[in-house]
Amino acid sequence: MLDNSSWRHIPALLSATPMFFGGLIHGLLKPQAALLTWGMTKEIARSREAQVVYYGHTMRTSTLGLLVFALYLQGNLTGVDTTMAVMGGYCGIAHVLTIWYHSNKSVAPVRLLSVLCIAGWGLAGMTASSSL
Repeated sequence: MLDNSSWRHIPALLSATPMFFGGLIHGLLKPQAALLTWGMTKEIARSREAQVVYYGHTMRTSTLGLLVFALYLQGNLTGVDTTMAVMGGYCGIAHVLTIWYHSNKSVAPVRLLSVLCIAGWGLAGMTASSSL
């Protein structure tokens, strides 16, 4: 697959990298810091219960990043686009709404912009597209 690389693949790989590696490293080793970067309050981030729940979130997020890499290496660029659309359109919007209603609203606009870009790229089929 690397022989057929294109600039159109960069957004998918840039989305997958922090999801996979960030989830594994940051989320498992420093859950309090990870919760703070997602806009949670200090009280929530210090909570052992929140950290335990975050481990599950970390593994699901890492799985999505790993899935993008696996599909990419298989050459299934349509699958990459579909995964990006689901990540941004479903998981991302749900995350932004959670932040908006239950956490630090100041980070929500930036998160919303990023997930809309990811979802839009996937929905438009830009990774698999050969035109431009």
